[in-house]
Amino acid sequence: MSQIRTAPHECKGYLALADHGLDPYWALTRLLIDDYDGHGQIEIEIDGETWEVEFAYQKSGFAPRERDPINAERLYEPRILAYGDGQRKATYNLSPRFEDMRHYETGEQLPQPFNAIDPDEGLSVHFQGSNLEPQQYKDLLPVFVDALAEEAGTRMREGYFRQPAHPMSTIYEYERYVRITRSMNQKLIGQGGVMQKLMLLLAEKEGTKATYDIDNEDVVGKIHKLLLERVDVQEMLPGHHRGRQLKSYLTKNPDYFDSEDDLYHPKVGVLLKKSLNNGNAFDWHKRDELRERIDETIVNALAWSDIPIQAGGTTFVSDDHFQATAAGESVAIYDDPTPEMEAQQQSVLITALQSMTEADSDIVESLVTDGGRVHPEELADRTGYGLSTIYRALQRLDGVLENAGASVRFTSRKIADEIQGIVESAEYQIENAAERVEALLGMETRQAASGAFQAWLNRYAGDVEIEEPGDGETLRIRVDTVLSRYKHTTNPRVQEVVRELLEAWDDDGRDVRQLRDAYLEYKTGSGDRDVAPLRTLL
Repeated sequence: MSQIRTAPHECKGYLALADHGLDPYWALTRLLIDDYDGHGQIEIEIDGETWEVEFAYQKSGFAPRERDPINAERLYEPRILAYGDGQRKATYNLSPRFEDMRHYETGEQLPQPFNAIDPDEGLSVHFQGSNLEPQQYKDLLPVFVDALAEEAGTRMREGYFRQPAHPMSTIYEYERYVRITRSMNQKLIGQGGVMQKLMLLLAEKEGTKATYDIDNEDVVGKIHKLLLERVDVQEMLPGHHRGRQLKSYLTKNPDYFDSEDDLYHPKVGVLLKKSLNNGNAFDWHKRDELRERIDETIVNALAWSDIPIQAGGTTFVSDDHFQATAAGESVAIYDDPTPEMEAQQQSVLITALQSMTEADSDIVESLVTDGGRVHPEELADRTGYGLSTIYRALQRLDGVLENAGASVRFTSRKIADEIQGIVESAEYQIENAAERVEALLGMETRQAASGAFQAWLNRYAGDVEIEEPGDGETLRIRVDTVLSRYKHTTNPRVQEVVRELLEAWDDDGRDVRQLRDAYLEYKTGSGDRDVAPLRTLL
C-alpha cells in the first residue's frame, strides 16, 4: 500500500508581479476607493466551496511620486482577506514597488529588490494563510479580484493578476502535516522515540543549535518541537540542506473531545522557515522540491519511530483538511541515522576512556558533579589543577569535551549521560571502565576510532556492550541494521555480516578466538530483535 499523503498547513511568502508594471496596482486601488469606498465584503462560490472575501487597505510607509494619481502623503496597500470552508484562509497585502522609493516622513530612500530587475516597478504581494497548497495562493488571487470587480459592475484586465510570478518570488514559511492517533504519537515523542534520541545525540554538539521544546502542562504531548539547524539535517537526511522544525502538537483542550473525534489526536508536522536558514527565504519556483523535502522528513521521522507510514490501517486520523489517503508518489526512505550517530559517539567515548589520564578523570568527574557546564578557571579551582592542565585535557578529550563560550561542557547529551552512568555505577572507577573495554576488545586507542572493526560497526550501525552473565564477562555486539538468514531477501545476510566481522577483527590484529563466546544482536525483518552466539551464525 502507498505512503500517506501529507496536507498543507501554514504558508507565507511574497509574489513579485512585474509584467505590467504598476498598472495592476492603480487598477486595484481605483476599484477599492471609487467602487468600495475603502472597504467591502462579498461572498462567492468556487468549485462548491463558499468563500467570504473582505476588501480593505492599510496605509504604507511609502511616499507617492509627483506624477502618481493620488492626493495623499502616503500610498495605500490594498488588502484581500478570504475565508473558505473550515479553517482554509488566504490573505494578501498588495504593495507598490518602483525606482527610488522614499519614506513618507523622512524622505529616506528605501531599499527594495525591484531595483535589481527590469522593469523596476510592479507589485509585491505578501500572502499567507492555512490549509492551501502554495500554488493555490497564486491561483486564487485573480479569482478574488475578478469577483470583487464583478460585484462592483466592472472588470479587471485579464492578465493583471494572472501574470507569471517573477523569479524573485519567495516562500519564507511552509508547513505540512499528518494527523496520527495519540497512542502512535507516543512512539515519536516518548522515551526512545526519534525526537528524544535526536535531541540526546545533537544537544550541545559542536556546530549545532538544535533545541527541543516540550509543553506537557495541560496534557502529555501538548507541544513537542525539535528545531534542527542545517548541519543537523544534513546528518539525518541525504541531500537535505535546509533547517527545519519537526513538531507534534495537540489542539487546545484536546480532552474536551471524544477519542473518536479527530481533534483528540495530534498533528505531526514539519515547518521550513527562513529563520532556521540564515534568514534566507526559499525560491517560489522550488515549491515542489520544498514539499518533497518536507514529506521526506515527516515520513522518515515516522518510519524511524516504527510508526506505519502507509495509508489505511489505524495510524492516521482524517480531519477537515488532512485526508488519510495515499500519496501520488512515494518519497525516499532512509536508514534511521540515530544508531550510526550513537555508534560514532560511542567510538569517541571508548577512545577517550582508553587514553584518559588521572587529571582527565578528575575533570570529567567534576563536570558530571557540577552539571556539565563550568568555566575553565572555575574547573581548575574545583579540581586543584592548573589552568594549563585543564586546557591540555580539553585537547586530549576533544570529541568528549569542548570549551564553548568560556564554558567547558560535554559535546553531546548522549556522551554526558554515558559518563554519568559510569560515575554513578556501584563499582565506579572511570579508569576501570576503560581497562575493561580495552581488555575485552583488545583495542589500541587508534584502532578504536579508525580500525577495521570500528568501520564494520559504523557500516551496520553497531556498538559493543559488556555483560556479566555469571562468573565471567562476555561481549554482545549489537547492530541496528535489519539482517536476514535467508538468501531471497534484499537485507544483508547474517552469515555474510558475521564473516565480515571476523575479517575486520583479524585485520586489526586481534585473535578471532576472543569472539568465541560473543553474541550478536540484530534486527529481523519483522521488526523484532534476535540474539544468537556468533559461532552459530557462520
